[in-house]
Order: sequence, then structure tokens, then C-alpha cells
Amino acid sequence: MKRLLTMLGATAAGFTGIVALHGSPGKSGSLVRAAPTTTTTAPKPGAPTTTAPSGPSNATAIGPLENYSYGVMSVKVVIANHRIVDLKVQKLQTLDSYSTQLATYAVPILKAEVLKAQGIRINAITGATYTSEAYAYSIQGALDKLRFK
Repeated sequence: MKRLLTMLGATAAGFTGIVALHGSPGKSGSLVRAAPTTTTTAPKPGAPTTTAPSGPSNATAIGPLENYSYGVMSVKVVIANHRIVDLKVQKLQTLDSYSTQLATYAVPILKAEVLKAQGIRINAITGATYTSEAYAYSIQGALDKLRFK
């Protein structure tokens, strides 16, 4: 009996280690949705190369209301001079007070990450994965409305 319990414990530990290394099937650790691929042509030799930012220089948009396991969230994005300059949670409804506390903790950290990265290529916050994903997806929806790249 003791040998059986040891074997079951080792199996569970090994499985947990594999899942931790590879993630769960069907889900990636990235918060970034796949963007459509584009092709570009190389500039002619001697031609000046300039890259103009795409999207509006000054605008505001509200991302879609994202459902996640613990509530719904929508984020307002403010663009100025072709940069993301502010993010505000426009709507947040959670199922319980713990989820509200978690969002209150996670959102300022996520906001700082998005402003630094100038996009949603950020890491999720451990313990607030669903909140992080809802935040990022709502922001991406707003950026898509603004055609901000």
C-alpha cells in the first residue's frame, strides 16, 4: 500500500511538472492575439526610409466588454502623439469582493506594463490570469477600433 501511494504521488508530481513546463493544451501563455500577416517590399536603393506611425495621432476608444471567469471588464484607451498615454477601466463588474480586490491589485501593474510596451505584449500576473487576459483583450479591441499599430 505504501509503495502504491509513493508511485501515485510521483506520477502526480511528474504530471504537474510537465504541465507547468508546457502549459495546458489549447492555451498559450501569451496574451497576444494573432495579427494578420502582411508583406512589405524593400525600398529602392538610395530612397529615404521613413516609417510613419499608423493610426490616429490623438484619439480615444473603449474596448469591448470582455467576459472572464470572475466578471466582465472594459478598458478605455487614450492615444496622443501616436502613443498610448492612458488606460482606464471603463467598466468592471465582478462576481465577488475577492475578484474586485484582485482586479484593484492587478490593473495598475498591467497598465504600467502596457504603457511601457506600447501594446499588449505583456505577461499575465500570477493569480490574476483571467483578469490579465480580459484587460489585454479589451485594450486590443480598442486599439483595433483606432487602427493603432
